[in-house]
Amino acid sequence: MRGSAGVGRLLMVGMLVWAAAGCSSVVEGAAEPASGQEGLFDPCKDIPDSVLEEVGLDPATEEVDIAGVEQPGWKICSWTQSGYYVIVFSGENSLDDAKANASFTGFETLSIGGRPALRFHSASDPDIDRCYVGLDVSLGSIWIAADAKNSQQQEDSMCSIASRYAEALEGALPR
Repeated sequence: MRGSAGVGRLLMVGMLVWAAAGCSSVVEGAAEPASGQEGLFDPCKDIPDSVLEEVGLDPATEEVDIAGVEQPGWKICSWTQSGYYVIVFSGENSLDDAKANASFTGFETLSIGGRPALRFHSASDPDIDRCYVGLDVSLGSIWIAADAKNSQQQEDSMCSIASRYAEALEGALPR
């Protein structure tokens, strides 16, 4: 397991403010999926390694969930780059829900692969060390995020990086 402070921080700064309360249960030693995850696109399983390699991500750096801990209502997968993480979140909330959430700000309408998208960041992140590009899908939305490792400065902004990966991964995402 590749624990990461950046991805862990991501959890704490509003990404999962809607996560359903409740506990998972165990049946004869086999963990049940957290509630709200049935039918969601699973970026770790549903994005082929060949696509990851095409867009410059190393499948060997994959981290499932947040430090390996399943989040209710979300399927999460991240990959490590030299100065940042690329994270794909699949959740049951729509982009309208994100816009209505005061934890997020800086909304900008985009077109990714010919479909409407929304770019935004956490209201508690004025330096925009992580940026999200969201796409509505038939079951909720998918967010592609770029998260700076330990607030490292990059040549490109985190929003530019998130947009670039959203564009590159769009064909592998559901509609």
